[in-house]
Amino acid sequence: MNSINNTKLRLVGIASGIDTDTVVQQLMFAEKQPLYKLQRQRQLAEWKQEAYREFTNALRSFKEQFFDIAKRTSYLLSETAFKTFKVSSSADEYVTARGTISAQNGSHTVKVVNLATAYRVTGEKGVSKAISGDLADGINLSELNGKTIKVTLDGVEKELKLEDFSGLDGENDFEKLEKGLQNLLNDAFGSGKVAVSADDVNKTISLTTEEGSTRLTLSSGSNNDGLSYLGITSGASNRIALSNTLGELSGKLKNSLDITDGKISFEINGKTFTFSEDDTLKKVVNTINNDAEVNVALSYDEIQDRFIMTSKQTGAGQNISFQGQFFEALGIQDINPGQNPDDSEAGIYEGQDAEVYIDGIKIVRSTNTFTVNGVEYTLKKMHEEGISETTITVEQDIDTVFNSIKSFVDEYNKLVDMFNTKLTEKYDRNYMPLTDDEKDEMTEEEIKKWEEKAKTGLLRNDSILQQIQQSMRTALMDTVEGVGISLSSIGISSSSYLDKGRLKIDEDKLKQALRERPDEVKELFIKTSDTVPHYDRDLTSGQRKIRYKEVGVFYRISDILNDYISTIRDKNGNKGILLEKAGMEGDLSQFDSSLSKEISLYDERISEMYVKLAEKEESYYRKFTELEKYMSQMNSQMNWLLSQLGSFQYG
Repeated sequence: MNSINNTKLRLVGIASGIDTDTVVQQLMFAEKQPLYKLQRQRQLAEWKQEAYREFTNALRSFKEQFFDIAKRTSYLLSETAFKTFKVSSSADEYVTARGTISAQNGSHTVKVVNLATAYRVTGEKGVSKAISGDLADGINLSELNGKTIKVTLDGVEKELKLEDFSGLDGENDFEKLEKGLQNLLNDAFGSGKVAVSADDVNKTISLTTEEGSTRLTLSSGSNNDGLSYLGITSGASNRIALSNTLGELSGKLKNSLDITDGKISFEINGKTFTFSEDDTLKKVVNTINNDAEVNVALSYDEIQDRFIMTSKQTGAGQNISFQGQFFEALGIQDINPGQNPDDSEAGIYEGQDAEVYIDGIKIVRSTNTFTVNGVEYTLKKMHEEGISETTITVEQDIDTVFNSIKSFVDEYNKLVDMFNTKLTEKYDRNYMPLTDDEKDEMTEEEIKKWEEKAKTGLLRNDSILQQIQQSMRTALMDTVEGVGISLSSIGISSSSYLDKGRLKIDEDKLKQALRERPDEVKELFIKTSDTVPHYDRDLTSGQRKIRYKEVGVFYRISDILNDYISTIRDKNGNKGILLEKAGMEGDLSQFDSSLSKEISLYDERISEMYVKLAEKEESYYRKFTELEKYMSQMNSQMNWLLSQLGSFQYG
């Protein structure tokens, strides 16, 4: 808000003796009355806008809770909200199930003969090169004394100090080196985890992990480089890493990897992939696994040091085909693993269909999750010999449907209370909005209490709110065309005038209807219109009438809410009625509603009024300044005259 500030230094009232500031302020009080009126009108408009927005937010929350498909647990415009089933399994470890909307009450016996499996290709184990050192130039065991190497075993890093192993038992230096290193590793990590092998014929030394250990990595120590004396490159590991580039991978795999012109190409299920030697193995794996067309998953098993390619589709049939030298390098080959193969052998393992007996009838499916007669079964485990079968029990879930309807009624009643409160509040004209000047003379607590009373009753008998309330009440009570029941006939009603539109539920009556007439109850609430199947902001009056008669009560309520709070513009550029009236925060209507425009006009008029009042105040001060000037002149003349008379009298 603007304010009138007098910053000029005025010396008035000296000659006349008049308290000029007080007189001017009294004169300005009368002049400010039009300003006070504008300020009050503006404040009332702003409060009314806030009150409307409270209703908009309440209606939005209500709509989002029950009519937003993203809120699956409370969404009421789907068949699953009215036809749910409790499904239990006598043995969850073998099979579980859930009921769809087409399920029926009853029980079913299930015997799982085979689970559906996926076609997969298992690569050979040990695709990574072993850690090996070239000692062709000979070794001098005494030179190792005091040098260090860092050894990392499955994430545990230790620095080992090498010794002069020449005093150890052994036929030659190679045997002594092998024995000395083995002792150091056993002391550091425990025996049976890392094995050292020195070959005096080929002049090499190698380190491998034993069963139970996986990744071994060697790097330079802090005191000279013991690895260089062992002929081993720093960073050498017995396992490849997904972070390795394809170029690096070519030197780390046991099998050769061909790179042509810096690129590697291969084919899976008819699709060609091409990668640069600078691409990482992780990028290759992710690209394959994220390709929906190829529909396979490539993985690296670090423990067994092998690759496995698995079809994402289960069931019988060849679901993976592949070509390219890349797969040979990974140890993946199109070979038969032999008779009675298991996962430890390399080769192709064909997928198989699920085989199950349901109520004694053989069922074959390509997946372990499938639907039969409205019941979705998920097979978990084959029944062993001696385990006859599992029983699946399907029972209509009345309580869940009842609770969903009750939740709607409870929230609807909260809206009814909100409407009734605001529409019947009395407006007290003794509590008008405070002006800025009035607030300056009050404490914050006094202002708060005053404004609470001043805001009461602003929407009393408001036509927009009355129309919303009446529309929703009528939508719930009017019959639905083609449906032989109503809310009152299934135990939902407003029992008396004193309820003021609030709904009450007869629990026994509603549960009986849900149990005995579930399809009719569903139609009462969510029947769709064949003539006008979808809500649209631009439906004609005739189309709206037809849709209203044909759809269930929940669709009616949803349509009404859309009419009033929709953020989508119709063909005339208008949003929902409440948004056009008061706008909504976070939406363009926040600044483009009729009340927003009204408030802006008040702001303009108030600003203009401040300018005029400042000019008026200045004119009053100018007049008093002139008065002081004349009074000063008259006083001077009077003093001169008196002095002349005095000199004449005594002269």
